[in-house]
Amino acid sequence: MRFSTIHIVVGWLCFCIGGCAWLGTETPPDLIFSSKRLYPPEQFLTGMGEGSNRDQAEKRAYAAVARIFSAKVQAQSFDQESYAIQETGETSRTQRTLQLEQRTQVTTNKVLKNVKILDVWYQPSTRRFFALAGLDRQQAQQAIMDRLKDWDLSIESMVEQGRVHPQKIQRIRGYKQALTQLMAREYLNAELQVIRPSGESHPPPYRIPDLQQEFQDFVSSEVVISVSMDGENSEEMERAILGGLKQEGLHGHRVSGGDTRMSRTEDVVIIGHAQLWTIDLPDPLFKYVRWCSDIDIYEQPSRRLIGVISETGREGHVTEREAKVRANGAMQEVVSRAVARVLTQSIFDIKQNESKTPSNSRACPQ
Repeated sequence: MRFSTIHIVVGWLCFCIGGCAWLGTETPPDLIFSSKRLYPPEQFLTGMGEGSNRDQAEKRAYAAVARIFSAKVQAQSFDQESYAIQETGETSRTQRTLQLEQRTQVTTNKVLKNVKILDVWYQPSTRRFFALAGLDRQQAQQAIMDRLKDWDLSIESMVEQGRVHPQKIQRIRGYKQALTQLMAREYLNAELQVIRPSGESHPPPYRIPDLQQEFQDFVSSEVVISVSMDGENSEEMERAILGGLKQEGLHGHRVSGGDTRMSRTEDVVIIGHAQLWTIDLPDPLFKYVRWCSDIDIYEQPSRRLIGVISETGREGHVTEREAKVRANGAMQEVVSRAVARVLTQSIFDIKQNESKTPSNSRACPQ
């Protein structure tokens, strides 16, 4: 009678700590041989851990679930990457891979919060602990569906802004934010496919390629950007800047003669100055030419200053003429990249646009 009472007490304590710990029995319990029967795969995503102490075994069980989950999420995400966005070049692919790994890590951390230890067994002969961790699929699915519904409402709002906002810059930001959220949503959808035994996803409100095309059509046909430069080789500088914008999917036109007036029909105005001059350095072999460029970028119709670019550099060659050619080429390359970067960040990157104030420093002599 006493023996039975002791076992009842031990069993009750085991139940109270959130999982049955089979400690001190030499015969492996069902968690080793029949875990799928006790915790069916259609209800639980499980992982086993082993260690010299209970804490180590439980941590390894958590890690086992995390590895299984993150590997499946990555596989689902890579399947979706093929159409999510079209990029070329090794740098883009590397950045996408890093982004995917970071997103998967975030996913894994969230999943671990819902993983519980289902069972523990200690084998006296080997002095080893075995732990079984599991994720309740139904609970996780409901949490993900709630998040997806919130995301879809936000995406709908951003697309509406992109289509009907009276200011074109705000329309660009609406489209861009909707696309960013749709891409992030794909990772959340991949989580859902792993959680659901059927592997089914929850369709997004918009297909990324379709919305990308709609966005690109709007930018190319309706967003008006003007570029006006004065100083050295102004026409070449204007063409170089327009070429840099085109690579970012933005289109503009030149305003010749250094006209700094801002038309009401333009959405973005780029106004700047460029200068080249020979500098005297104690070098008997080379002639040196310094270049500089100061550019202001304004958003219309508010005439708000959204970007300031001030760049300078120096080039040398055996003749002054060749030094000027090199300086002019370097100036065009550096400035066109800087304008494209600052403009796209100012228009597309909402957080950066709200947190940073353009600098007033100048590179050219005043």
